[in-house]
Amino acid sequence: MKQTIIYLTILIFTCSSCSDFLEQEPGSRTSIDEIFSNYESFKMALNGIYKDMESMETSEGLAVYADVLGGNINFTPSQNSHNIIIPYLIENVYSFADKADDSDMSVYGTCYDIINQTNQIIEHLNILTDATEDEKSQLMAECLCIRAYAHFTLVKYYAQNYSYSGDASHLGIICNTSVQEAGVDYPERLSIKDSYDIILKDLEDALSYFKANSVLSGPVYSYFNSTSCKALLARAALYSNQYQTAIDYAGDVIVNSGIQLMTKEEYVDEWKKPDTPVSEIIFEFSAKVDDEGAFQTNNTLAGHYGLFEATNDYNDYSVSNDLLSLFEAGDVRGERMFQEYDIETVIEGEANTVNIPYYFTNKFQDNPGNPLLRMSEMYLIRAEAYARINEPENALTDLNTLREQRGAALANIDDDLLDEIFVERRKELCFEKHLLFDIARFHKNVERNSGCIATTCNLNYPSDYFILPIPKNNIDLNSNLEQNEGYN
Repeated sequence: MKQTIIYLTILIFTCSSCSDFLEQEPGSRTSIDEIFSNYESFKMALNGIYKDMESMETSEGLAVYADVLGGNINFTPSQNSHNIIIPYLIENVYSFADKADDSDMSVYGTCYDIINQTNQIIEHLNILTDATEDEKSQLMAECLCIRAYAHFTLVKYYAQNYSYSGDASHLGIICNTSVQEAGVDYPERLSIKDSYDIILKDLEDALSYFKANSVLSGPVYSYFNSTSCKALLARAALYSNQYQTAIDYAGDVIVNSGIQLMTKEEYVDEWKKPDTPVSEIIFEFSAKVDDEGAFQTNNTLAGHYGLFEATNDYNDYSVSNDLLSLFEAGDVRGERMFQEYDIETVIEGEANTVNIPYYFTNKFQDNPGNPLLRMSEMYLIRAEAYARINEPENALTDLNTLREQRGAALANIDDDLLDEIFVERRKELCFEKHLLFDIARFHKNVERNSGCIATTCNLNYPSDYFILPIPKNNIDLNSNLEQNEGYN
């Protein structure tokens, strides 16, 4: 395991007067106990964990990974040379060639740091004396959700999908439910089934601890609560083929959360409004604000997907024609969710540069937040789960409820509903970190036809390269940690 994972954790204190890293080496238990001296210190530690989550979710590699590998994204030309090049931060993963000893992705270490931090809080709750029982219970609930979220993230990136093997016996991940110590703990990877069992148990346990108020102040949608916990549970249940559980929890969110689907009349305006989340958001990290109250655009998804026409500026990632071609006439997403912008581009065989239209998503302009869960996904989760247990009428109802509110043609009972749902997920959830994982879950091939400049554009399912390599330094530190096939 990575040193900062198997050692006692790094806690990031994030208040105005305390912004240092506090790293504890093995044998520093007394110091750790002193750190957790009062409720305020627990709140500061939890705030640091949420900021780690936010930084990871907004980082370039994780923000674009599922969509750029799945085929939703093309690249814009360099503003200096006007050549189209692969952004260097993803140059290996883009061609399904990430390296174990020099990965483009930092997800593995960051997730285990987050897990170990939550375990520190959980293990020290028994010494907390100046908090109410409700405050301690809420702390436990949020930490369990965060731990499940981090384990779930690891499963998606570093383990093959649940049905890759017939009995879900293939390798999952190491699941840490207690603080790990160097030289003492050398955990092994669990099966994918056992990995998901732990994820689902943490989320189900969390539901019994939630109270009315979040531990931290701020927007309710920026911290885990019972609604976002159920939404994440529905997603994890779907990914682990526990379809009735997915139906139950997605249905609970749909019926009881008070959150409504955006209508086709308001859909585009909701995404384009500045500074605030769309009305159907369940969980989102909002854009950061500096000390003067100005939004920090570079720390939002606009830093990857942004178009700034007033300054003739744009970022690296544009919409692929593979995605654009999926939208039919009348669908508000295809007609109004993409901005066209001509950019000077070098074309092979042409003596001069050519102005070519590129398209940018309207989801992440004007100080956008980073949406992790929203209501549209709940309808799609329930529709897919119904389809997989052979309840086509219910699946069709949920699918068409969403399509009607997007101006898209309604599906029919005779259609291949699973394929219709797959395409609908691609259209509705584009750029929200789903596509590659959906391709794997549906056992489809990666087909990147438009604008792909990778050395390997397409990938047939199954393949070792639907997932990432375990970083080599983690393998070196834990002799029980097995590398993913294809990366040895």
